[in-house]
Amino acid sequence: MIAKIIVKCIIFNKNLNRFLLIQRCPGNDIGANTWENAGGNIEYGETPEDAVIREIREETGITDITIKNIAYIAILDRELPDLLIVYLCETSTETINISFEHQAYLWADEQQCRALLPKAIIKDFENNNVFDLLYNGNY
Repeated sequence: MIAKIIVKCIIFNKNLNRFLLIQRCPGNDIGANTWENAGGNIEYGETPEDAVIREIREETGITDITIKNIAYIAILDRELPDLLIVYLCETSTETINISFEHQAYLWADEQQCRALLPKAIIKDFENNNVFDLLYNGNY
């Protein structure tokens, strides 16, 4: 069995006290119109951290990213399971330049995250205390 390794990036802006969410385009093959965190596949020769920096730059234009730590690791249950490594990242950038894969972005508080993100992501956020960042700023 071959599994892909995917990085996802929970991008937190301490000044705004919000998480960055990006919305996929309507014609996207995977998750059209859904809201998500930046991220994607690790390319050959990359470390997961290199992939985080590249994916954030490609999908949001953010270059002042600090990788804080791993928030959680999960298995995506698909035909071939994927290993998902989710990193907590911080930026002071507020204006985003979204990629051609996305149509919108939002700096979201907890209520907005709960309303927009898929239930599986919210469950992972709850299980791993991600929302605590909004209230105590600790990683």
